Amino acid sequence: MDYQFDLMILGGGPAGYSAAIRAAQNGKKVALAEQCKVGGTCLNRGCIPTKALLHTAEVLNSAKEAAEYGVTVDGQVGYDLSKVYARRDLVVTKLRTGVEKLLSARKVALFNGKASFVDSHTVSVGEEKITAENILISTGSVPATLKIEGMEYCVNSDYLLEGENEIPDNIVIVGGGVIGVEFAEILLALGKKVTIVEFMDRILATVDRDVSLQHALALKKKGATINLNAAVGKVEKTENGYRVFFTDKKGEQTIDADLVIVSTGRRANIAGLNPEAAGVQVTERGCIKVDEQYRTSVDNIYAVGDCIGGIQLAHFAAAQGEYVADVLSGNVNHTNLSVVPSCIYTTPEIACVGMTQAQATEKGIETEVGKFPMGANGKSLIVGQERGFVKTVFEKATGKLLGAVLYCDRATDILGQLVLAVSNGMTRDQMERAIHPHPTVEESVGESVMASVGKAIHTL
Repeated sequence: MDYQFDLMILGGGPAGYSAAIRAAQNGKKVALAEQCKVGGTCLNRGCIPTKALLHTAEVLNSAKEAAEYGVTVDGQVGYDLSKVYARRDLVVTKLRTGVEKLLSARKVALFNGKASFVDSHTVSVGEEKITAENILISTGSVPATLKIEGMEYCVNSDYLLEGENEIPDNIVIVGGGVIGVEFAEILLALGKKVTIVEFMDRILATVDRDVSLQHALALKKKGATINLNAAVGKVEKTENGYRVFFTDKKGEQTIDADLVIVSTGRRANIAGLNPEAAGVQVTERGCIKVDEQYRTSVDNIYAVGDCIGGIQLAHFAAAQGEYVADVLSGNVNHTNLSVVPSCIYTTPEIACVGMTQAQATEKGIETEVGKFPMGANGKSLIVGQERGFVKTVFEKATGKLLGAVLYCDRATDILGQLVLAVSNGMTRDQMERAIHPHPTVEESVGESVMASVGKAIHTL
């Protein structure tokens, strides 16, 4: 069969466009279908606009605290919401335009429209039918909804990340995971009343418990109310807004709000994809089923990113896409896909990689743990970010670094060295070889490493 393309990619988010660029670099003739805008959820209504709003929140908080640093600010510190949104959109547009130029420069054929399988080598996009030797599904995810009465009165993360919606004064966030907590940071900085309703026994339940507990205290100090072990039953429209009904250890409770934001995760976006026409199997949870090589039940069709479930992070999706593009080209991809860093853009920031101490213990691994408090770090004191710590977890028998968690200023920028260490199975002895610059937040990593054997310099 004479195929139009070597590789057809369905979805232009981080997984899709990264795979397209890598495959084109490898000499493949590539097509990419995207229903909305190149960049997917992450760039257009996820990671990037969220972080743009979080930076505005950081600047606003810094202005409010200026007097503590001897800086005089004339007049009342405030914000212009339309300009906040405009800057968010400017950042998104610049980055999206950049991706489009990269795809064009690599001669990737871009098809705008919803893709649907015709058979295992053919996809329809609008009126066009495209054939390819191999097909990669990277259709991403969409916000999950709650199966409760009154869900139609709630909004999801898109409310703040697209358009110019008003932000009222009293807001309930259902879900205390990454999205919910980052939104709380933004809204609290804007002076809003924020209540988080979380089903689990702590916010950020997937991260190190010490981080979770400390950040709950930090949010409460900023004015948030947090309800834990709380199951939302329904949402009602009232004369003045909305009423959220939930059940916790005290029984049925209610909260009145002007806006209810549901941030309870995301689900695979495969509606209308018609995978059965190609023989592609779907899991019970509605995700594309793949093997360890990201191959579906059909030999020439692969799937990566949020649509396969599991860890839903843009950088992981991009790494998967690049891996498949290399495999299809017969090239070796050296990325360690078993080590996936995670970043949360709170204040302080949270960054993690590898196993936590609790996870290692569950696996029966004896550990040596180093924990260095940011209150003992000079740079953190200088910038007024002394809350938090750096924790490193080593296997006692081998000295190998198993994982790390950072809860500190610029944690997300510092994490890379620890990702490198975990990915390469580095030991404490190897990590001790590095001299860490002073004064930096980063030097707390070295202190934490030495603290694991009781030899940190600036803490007992």
